[in-house]
Amino acid sequence: MASTAPPPPPPDLDPPECPVCLSPYDAASAAPRVLPCGHSLCGPCIASLPPASASSSSASSLRCPLCSQCVPFSRALGPSSLPKNLALISLLPNPSPSLTNSAATAAVAAERRPRHLPLHADHSHLLFRFRHAILPETASPLHSPPPPGPGPEPTPVSGLAVGSFASDLGAPWFCPKGQPVSLLPVESPAIDGAPTKQETESSFYRPSHAARVVAAIDSLSGAAREEVIDLVDVSARLARRVCRVYGVWMGPEAAAAALWLVSERHSRGVSCLLERSRGDEMVARIRAVGMEMCEAFMGLHGEGLVLGCLGLDCFCLDHFGHCLLDLNQALALCRGVRAGVCSSKSKAFMAPEVAVVMHDKLQMKDYDLSGLLGPSSDAWLLGCLLVALVTGDEQLAAGWNTDGSYDDWKDEVFKRLDASLVDTQMEPLSAITVSCLHYDPEGRPEIADVWKCISSSLVHSNIEALTPNVDVAARKNFMCLLLAELSSMCTDFGAVEADDKMQSTQDSDDKFSTPDDESSGGFVNNEDVGAAGMEESKCGQPYNSSTLLAHHDCVTGLAIGGGFLFSSSYDKTINVWSLQTLKGHEHKITAIVVIDNDNQSLCISGDSGSGIFVWCVDYSLNKEPFNKWYESNDWIYRGVHCLAVSGTGYLYSGSRDKTIKAWSLEDYSLRCTMTGHKSTVSCLTVASGILYSGSWDGSIRSWWLTDHSPLSVLEDGTPGSIAPVLSISTEVNFVVASHENGFLKIWKDDVLVKSEKLHNGAIYAAKLNGKRLYTGGWDKVVYIQELLEDESAVEIGDVATFTCDSIITSILYWDGRLIVGLSNREIKA
Repeated sequence: MASTAPPPPPPDLDPPECPVCLSPYDAASAAPRVLPCGHSLCGPCIASLPPASASSSSASSLRCPLCSQCVPFSRALGPSSLPKNLALISLLPNPSPSLTNSAATAAVAAERRPRHLPLHADHSHLLFRFRHAILPETASPLHSPPPPGPGPEPTPVSGLAVGSFASDLGAPWFCPKGQPVSLLPVESPAIDGAPTKQETESSFYRPSHAARVVAAIDSLSGAAREEVIDLVDVSARLARRVCRVYGVWMGPEAAAAALWLVSERHSRGVSCLLERSRGDEMVARIRAVGMEMCEAFMGLHGEGLVLGCLGLDCFCLDHFGHCLLDLNQALALCRGVRAGVCSSKSKAFMAPEVAVVMHDKLQMKDYDLSGLLGPSSDAWLLGCLLVALVTGDEQLAAGWNTDGSYDDWKDEVFKRLDASLVDTQMEPLSAITVSCLHYDPEGRPEIADVWKCISSSLVHSNIEALTPNVDVAARKNFMCLLLAELSSMCTDFGAVEADDKMQSTQDSDDKFSTPDDESSGGFVNNEDVGAAGMEESKCGQPYNSSTLLAHHDCVTGLAIGGGFLFSSSYDKTINVWSLQTLKGHEHKITAIVVIDNDNQSLCISGDSGSGIFVWCVDYSLNKEPFNKWYESNDWIYRGVHCLAVSGTGYLYSGSRDKTIKAWSLEDYSLRCTMTGHKSTVSCLTVASGILYSGSWDGSIRSWWLTDHSPLSVLEDGTPGSIAPVLSISTEVNFVVASHENGFLKIWKDDVLVKSEKLHNGAIYAAKLNGKRLYTGGWDKVVYIQELLEDESAVEIGDVATFTCDSIITSILYWDGRLIVGLSNREIKA
């Protein structure tokens, strides 16, 4: 009897799809292959899976994404070495015969084409913040520059490359194809853990363009990252005053992995206006260009940015003849000044006070610029620009400290200005330009006054009403572009060719590293706090942080005593910063307290095996526990969750068995067991002769310390509001409790006065210090808030917010320092 083919699948049945990429299977390009564990994936997904681990022994294996089982897989043979799932193939619709050959060709191409791995979790927040500043890979501005426009080209600045966009860019750039751009290399140190060339070219690993750009951004210092994003934002807000800084871009993987800052570029420089002319033509030129230069300066000052150094070629003219400041050109000039290799053709204007700072190489980075560098320093630059425009002599404008004395140079400048502007409408400009070149910064006029002087020759109405509204009086500190991080990246100032073969940029002045060195006491990454990551303060105040890294698992508790910081962890150790590590526990340490007495300090810790260890704290730090014992309870309810100490000589432990035990600190005997909670006792605290206990049952109970009798029960009777209590903090007559559902509840005199959802997720730590409230938890955010109390209500006011890299498990405030324990084994101080 002849065999019959299986019946075709019903026409309304959806074809089976790969559980990883969710694409339908087909018999050619995405055939279902059976892994040794029994699960089926399409061939391209199997080829894109990385090895089970980084070790060489597992290079010929992979981990099934469905069951996480490590299974053997030969990468040399590829997915074709695995059997096909014939049952799934029988459910596929029959392909058209005409498409069979093309499908087979597409299958081969798909098998060979590497896939992009997902973005690393640590870089997700950077991509979210820089998403509008990362140019797409298709922009490809590194190719032959466009033909020059009318007029002479500006003098090239070392380090800059020129090109144009290879494709149209949509939102938020809206740049047409062929838009001329300049590219400035942004130096970055080598990225630890970056894929090697062999890994990049393999069939199962290929980072995407966005992943490579974000990794390069992450390798920059915090200050450099802030400057990049600030320049992009400032240029967008100051449209038609400065050239647009589009963002950053990185070339293809085959090219040098340099990060480029891409900016709008115009071919006509202001230097083309230096031809000598007199009369109305010169007046019109000075009026148009001078006013727009003033507006560019005032716009930057309104954003808190001063330049510190500038050249005439940093200004350019667009197609309509408007004058724009090219920030990329200014950055390249600043790098040349910092490196001391600026060519004589590129004149750099610099105020005397800026030159003093620049000459102090040893103290330049730590120089206190408050009140020293500000808008008055840029007023000098404006004066030099006007001198060059009016006299046509750029050498005269830049020669104040080269030939002769300062007074002789100033007299020469005034004589030349007066000769050029006499009997013109711009004659008053001579005096105010010379005043911009006053040696004392306090003697220089405001740039707005220069703008009024120029515009008065054109408009005789109310000049005050027409002056650009820029509020710089309230600013005390300005960022100087010349002294900032991006300007310090001056490594290679040779000519950079504008083609696909770009010079790689290495050997930055600043080497950034985060060593994990136990010999340093565990303190790593001690840096000034910027505005990103955990160090980001939304209130704009400066904060400093240090990272303590020595634990190998989640940090569970922090305590201060005896002049030491104690930290406990699931890695079964207690770290005493910054001396030794206390080892003795055989289970995860879940709680820690420290007792400071006149003659002795004790560290007491509890673990998940119901063990309680007492350590004597002195400068010898004996590694053996002073005493230890175990709670006697059923193994199902075993485990100490929290500890507290009273001034009456008792140690209190809260456990999974729903009880609170009072232990005598004289002989470490059990004196009392307090019952009442209906679930695990999760937190304890002592204040004003009262012991407060929080539980997973959602309630807080208070107990007298004198006889351990129950006092009151604090509960929120609102339906649906019951959630486990995770942390308690007390201050005077306030009790603050944090809950697993993200709510923070405040009791005053045992009356609930505030219940507010503060975090997106569980709040594992809450600390009340005076009127300041510190909270952190699952959403990796630390909130610093203030209790605002009046006769009728209690409110919470925002003070600052920090974002951490991991879940916040504990918070401690001590001596003006906020110490935060994280689940990724770090401690932030």
